[in-house]
Amino acid sequence: MPDAYHHHVIDEIDPQMVTANAAAVRHGCAPADPLRQPLQQARAAAERYHAFLNGPEALPADVEERRIDAPGGPLRLRLYRPPGSEARTLPVLLYFHGGGFAVNSLDTHDRLLRLLARRAGVAVCAPAYSLAPERRFPHQHDEALAALRWLAREGAAHGLDVERIAVGGDSAGANLALAAALAARPPGEPRIAFGLLLYGMFAHDFDTPSHRRYGGGRYGLTSARMRWYWEQYLGHAEITGDPRAAPLFADLRGLPPLWLTAAGRDCLRDDSLRLAERLAEAGVPHRLEVCETLPHGFANMARLVAAADGAVARAAAAVRDHLGA
Repeated sequence: MPDAYHHHVIDEIDPQMVTANAAAVRHGCAPADPLRQPLQQARAAAERYHAFLNGPEALPADVEERRIDAPGGPLRLRLYRPPGSEARTLPVLLYFHGGGFAVNSLDTHDRLLRLLARRAGVAVCAPAYSLAPERRFPHQHDEALAALRWLAREGAAHGLDVERIAVGGDSAGANLALAAALAARPPGEPRIAFGLLLYGMFAHDFDTPSHRRYGGGRYGLTSARMRWYWEQYLGHAEITGDPRAAPLFADLRGLPPLWLTAAGRDCLRDDSLRLAERLAEAGVPHRLEVCETLPHGFANMARLVAAADGAVARAAAAVRDHLGA
């Protein structure tokens, strides 16, 4: 990816994003910083910050919690349905939350999950996968496959159309979603109809223009923090090229249609741009949208930032259109 990609663009951030973050800080809800905070403190800070972003009132949705068998023990799932859809069989989006595999939860992403269910007109199934470093790769990958296989096997009993399953996620969750779609290609695995990948972390690679340009700290997520997240997930094992951990390097042929959203002011921007290039080479139908003035993690800011809300709306519309909801 050439360094000149953005030289003609002033590296500004959407002013509503700046305003929203300033408001969070005034409310004592600064974003988590696991490089400067003990991990449990950083996780608590992430919960407080996202609670502010989510707002005081939850969007209406029908929500159900379940536990399923998975490697290492029971896995909690949260199933969101649009209001008034109880009598209908719904397509389902299996969605994995972001947080570098080490922070965040179903609660941090609760508003986004409700918003996707409402706007796409689908059920959203969100696994509470294990966090690192307490559990490391490939544990989360195996949990993602367990959730997918449970949907295909048991979803019909819960009013879900198992012939219309999509996978999705943001950041680390996009990594899990793409890896699950790759693993689902062989005969006998669940059929994936579509994938939604929001500003994913797809490779343990920091030698990119976007890391050099946006990884220093001015835009939120830093390259140093990304290195820390990968260390929590992978430990010190020499597995950074394993396509289950770094799906950018996988054989991508045979994947379903994918929607990629990249944040323009994000050290991970080039993960999505490079993935789009490799998808094109592999003949995989896809669309890439770059939200130029938004930083990493913007989908959780949709309540406060109009550009983020628009991007989530377009992503939800893509899910709706591909699943025929």
